Amino acid sequence: MKLTPIISACLALVLAACGLDADGSSSRGDSYATSVQQADQARKAGAVGESIPLYGRALQVNPDGMEAKLGLGQSYLALGASDEAAAQFRDVLAKRSGDTVARRGLASALLSMGQPALAVGQLAAALQADAGDYRAMNAMGVALDMQGQHEEAQVRYREGIALAPDFLALRSNLGLSLAISGRGQEAVAQLVPLASGRGADARTRQNLAFAYAMSGDPTNALVVSRRDLTEGSAQRQLSYYLMLKNLPISARSAEIRRNPSFFPQASLRAAGG
Repeated sequence: MKLTPIISACLALVLAACGLDADGSSSRGDSYATSVQQADQARKAGAVGESIPLYGRALQVNPDGMEAKLGLGQSYLALGASDEAAAQFRDVLAKRSGDTVARRGLASALLSMGQPALAVGQLAAALQADAGDYRAMNAMGVALDMQGQHEEAQVRYREGIALAPDFLALRSNLGLSLAISGRGQEAVAQLVPLASGRGADARTRQNLAFAYAMSGDPTNALVVSRRDLTEGSAQRQLSYYLMLKNLPISARSAEIRRNPSFFPQASLRAAGG
């Protein structure tokens, strides 16, 4: 995904609106720190389209600004621009090899690009630096799941949950991994509290619908799917889930790994610090 021309055009407009002169000088009071702070606030509020040009503005003031590069990488991840995100995180790591946020961010970008084996290497380095990094454990679980190593993935998720029991992505991914493994009842038990709790999203609910199907309960699978899908889409989703249920675990795992709708739930939550 190539966003550079669009972002450059937007950057020019935003810089003009924010008081930068044609030669790149800024109006009084402008600074790198202020631009990064504004960009961080926009990104965390979900306004990624606003954050990217603000990070660009900060980098015009300080081209080596690590905070701006990290925020820009996270913004690119939110847009699905994995190549651009990876470039930012690699640039940070080239100068600060011990930066765990950049390490997790690069791993998340690699996962989004369908390169879990490379992501494992980055995450192993992150966990070697900090054995209690539950975000890296979550991303490692996703990377292992994407390679069909579901039991190993579940170990990582459980290790992360022991450290951060309220981190929703860990529990949701564990539930999905259990369902893929054919342990539908365990998956349902893991996911029901999440799907009905504060902060639940469509992905978590669809993980629960899949778990219900895998546990032999198509009625509840359809009820849950209807919360986010039209009737026709929910029926088609259920048919797909039931088809998966009838496959051997290895074939089911392979089929799901070919479906980008299932993975990953690692990107921003894994990269954030």
